[in-house]
Amino acid sequence: MNVYKLTLLFGISCFSTLVVAEEIKVTPWVKVKAETDHVKYICSTLSLKCGNHVDVWKKKASTEDKLYLTDETPQLFELSKVNNQYKLINSWRFEHYRHSSQHSPDDEMADYGTEIFPAFYPLNRKNFSIALVKKWGTSYAGGGRGEQIADFLMLEPNGKYKVALNDVGFYSYEMIRACFSERDYKISPHCHDESGSTLSIQFKDVGKPYYQWTLNYTDFTWESFKPEKAKKIEKNKVVVMPFK
Repeated sequence: MNVYKLTLLFGISCFSTLVVAEEIKVTPWVKVKAETDHVKYICSTLSLKCGNHVDVWKKKASTEDKLYLTDETPQLFELSKVNNQYKLINSWRFEHYRHSSQHSPDDEMADYGTEIFPAFYPLNRKNFSIALVKKWGTSYAGGGRGEQIADFLMLEPNGKYKVALNDVGFYSYEMIRACFSERDYKISPHCHDESGSTLSIQFKDVGKPYYQWTLNYTDFTWESFKPEKAKKIEKNKVVVMPFK
């Protein structure tokens, strides 16, 4: 192999490694069942004012000793576990936070509460945010409709936080029954009108204090009485910068 080819291969290898190393992603959480089963003990030991429905999480594929507790109030506790001993690192309480989505999108949908989505969203190399999701919904015979709006909050020490982005469409779904007779159900490949939207986020370091976020939305519509291959998919994106 000549020197040119060797240099080229080495350059490609280094470039590929660099791309992989610099890829910026959401860090999802995974539920820790063993800890969740003992959550009352954890809350009692650390004198935490936990809610009635508490889950324990850790970062996916992480070897850290950190755990995260969330409940319905909602609030977030960051803990460490060393030699089976728990220690409180930080806590954030959002029960008095005024979410950007204060009013129902229409007269039909009711307030289904606010929750912390189990993931960390990177803002830069040092800071990350969580998604505080407001849920709205309604149900009816054979269907229902829901919408979720997210405020992204940068977590700071000592229980403090700042709003990085607000009023971000997070998820929506609607299903309306279209079959009403026995014959409809027998002959139809699909007995509902369905539509929805999901969000995924890409992050890019553009040399500014915070990463640039690209909000990628995948919208679908699936009409009743049509096979799944007739489902229509549309994609759109919005580029935003936190704290702007």
